[in-house]
Amino acid sequence: MNMNLELINRALFAIGQAPITKADINADNTSYEICKSYYLSTFLEALSEVEWVGGRKRDRLVRTGRPVIKNEKYLYSYDVPYDCAKPIELQDNEYFIVEDRLILTDDPEAELLYVSNGKALRPIAVVTMELGENPGNEYLTAGQPWTVPDITLYPGKPSDINAEGELPEDPAPVSDYPDYIALDYEPKFFEYIEKKLAAKLAVKLSEQPKLHMQLLQEALLVKQEAIDASRSSKAAKIKEDPWWSDELGLG
Repeated sequence: MNMNLELINRALFAIGQAPITKADINADNTSYEICKSYYLSTFLEALSEVEWVGGRKRDRLVRTGRPVIKNEKYLYSYDVPYDCAKPIELQDNEYFIVEDRLILTDDPEAELLYVSNGKALRPIAVVTMELGENPGNEYLTAGQPWTVPDITLYPGKPSDINAEGELPEDPAPVSDYPDYIALDYEPKFFEYIEKKLAAKLAVKLSEQPKLHMQLLQEALLVKQEAIDASRSSKAAKIKEDPWWSDELGLG
């Protein structure tokens, strides 16, 4: 995923700062580095605050294999999907709570609707071979964020090791945030990020507390509009219980 440069420059314009140019990016100057670090954190924060319509996914949950203290109020503990920014609901509106990256519920086959942050588990190619045979490939992933690795895997193959026994360096990333994939979020989401990012940059770059508060209030108004839109979308899908007279054919 790459930064939305147009969005960042609009945020900078709102606080009276010069826009980021290609030269700034190539030079890795201070303004560019600040925007790059703030952009991802603001992006993830915004995703966790509203049940955005864009970027939604539905996945069957996996019961946790972690040693956890069992909550006696719920029968099952499921791992929160690694790319989950905000849980929305279980199928059939089953009740659940979230504790320590776990979904706790009484549903034996839980399926979660959630807002995805686009986090990607990048594959790692591991070359295995025996003497006199051609190498074969096995594909693994880095696992869940809390996974403790049993072994360390290095890119490449044995022939890549140089005379000093050193492995080649990892290839340079081809995007600003290679651990994330850009998903199709609605325009209101990016409007909220723009206002929220501008409010943060106002403190860091312009040192204008009043401007920070003004932009923060504008961001909160956009957020409330998004919350109202999400509620309206959910309400439209709720089926009303039929009247008893309709069920008996008397309506």
